Amino acid sequence: MSARLFGALLLVATAAPLAAPTVTPAPATGRKTAPSCSTLLSGFEEKIEQDYAGYRLEVKGERRRAYAAMADDLARQAASATGDACFFVLKRFVDWFHDPHLFVFQSTQLDSAESGRRARAARHVALTERQARSYFTERGDRLDPIEGIWHDGQGLRLAVVPDSAAPGRFMGIVLTPDMAPWKTGTVRATIERRGAGRYRVDLFGRNFALRHLAATIHKQVVLELAPGMWGKEFPALATRGLVDPGDAHRPTLVRDGSTVIVSVPSHDPRFAPVVDSLVSANGAALRSADRLIVDLRGNEGGSSWTTNSLLPFIRSRSERPSRYDGDTLVMLSSPDQIAYVLRGGFGPDTSAFARSLIRRLEASPGDFVRFSVDDDSSPADTVFPGSDRVGLITDGGTASAGEVLVLKALRSTRARVFGRPTAGALDYPSVNIVRVHPDESRWLLGYPTLAASIRLPKNGMRGKGIEPDVRIPVEGLWSTIEDVERRLGGGR
Repeated sequence: MSARLFGALLLVATAAPLAAPTVTPAPATGRKTAPSCSTLLSGFEEKIEQDYAGYRLEVKGERRRAYAAMADDLARQAASATGDACFFVLKRFVDWFHDPHLFVFQSTQLDSAESGRRARAARHVALTERQARSYFTERGDRLDPIEGIWHDGQGLRLAVVPDSAAPGRFMGIVLTPDMAPWKTGTVRATIERRGAGRYRVDLFGRNFALRHLAATIHKQVVLELAPGMWGKEFPALATRGLVDPGDAHRPTLVRDGSTVIVSVPSHDPRFAPVVDSLVSANGAALRSADRLIVDLRGNEGGSSWTTNSLLPFIRSRSERPSRYDGDTLVMLSSPDQIAYVLRGGFGPDTSAFARSLIRRLEASPGDFVRFSVDDDSSPADTVFPGSDRVGLITDGGTASAGEVLVLKALRSTRARVFGRPTAGALDYPSVNIVRVHPDESRWLLGYPTLAASIRLPKNGMRGKGIEPDVRIPVEGLWSTIEDVERRLGGGR
């Protein structure tokens, strides 16, 4: 990947659900009736075909025929879909593209009357924390991995137990509420197992807005939701500092003999000061470590500059070749894209960069224009003394900004990447969220505004992810760390 492309990614690689999005406004209408599912599906199709570079670059030939067949099939489903059933029709449509940055955004806005109605209708279960802990202890290794006490890092604690009303499913029961009117014993989530470590979670927010989420357990004690992240509190593993006990999002640094292990579950920019503080406080240890391991399993993305202070311990002065070397970013011109830049999607709209980009987009409607930046926001050539045995651990949850760090490790001669292929979210980075209909505010379209190359899907990662140097099992918490330590070699 070229330095210019890296520079742009450092500025714009953002995981879809992290920041509160700015929604492209739609013209107001006097219509009060919610649009039908067929109307919403047509709106999603129109927006994707107009705004999404992946459609323009990749839906061709046989893939276009497959797309048309898929769209026709979902149109038939949409004709009879009402209520939440429509969400799953829309989700199947965007999931067809296998792009983590293309998604149905579920708004959690509810008026107070509807929140109150849902609060009164909420299901309650007579389960105390003592009873839950007794059940978990008695079941021992017969528990499903999802069973246990989880916390969301913002005050909410839940006991996940089998749902007596729905055999084969689970429910998340509030043990410690994060906000009134939630009460202890209220069912906050219903959970269905979808595979090894994978679940569908129907989760109520603080205001009782319902979201349908996909969830995956990483390293036994972290449940990544999209969006959100829970940490497992009980039955407890000896995490020994690999997971922050108060907030599973939060980066940690621990020493294991002569190894320094930095766990980065999130590139949310609010944790950049935490990473900076860890690196500053442990600078001597990082310089003298025999091995450095950076655990990116389940990393939800965010902003790639979040780990800039760690990067000089990963980068090397010489570089390895990478299959991802190549083109610069491009942007497809459309009214939504121009509006995104005008709203400050890439910095102040009065900046020279934004003004130049807007002029080029306005001059080329429906075409691709080159996206460029004047400077790189990373410490581009900085390399700190430290271990020549650096290992990064990845899995299918390592996404977006986390993948930028993986690409840099793949260029370093002192780093190796271990684990499983990543999420594959960097072909199309930087997310915008738009309405698909002026009278629909619950389900919106999230789509990436940029393309990493005009030549995609050539050398792309969508649907495949970034391949690690060495594939290894990644499910264990400490066992995976110890495996990487052995593979890196060196002393204790």
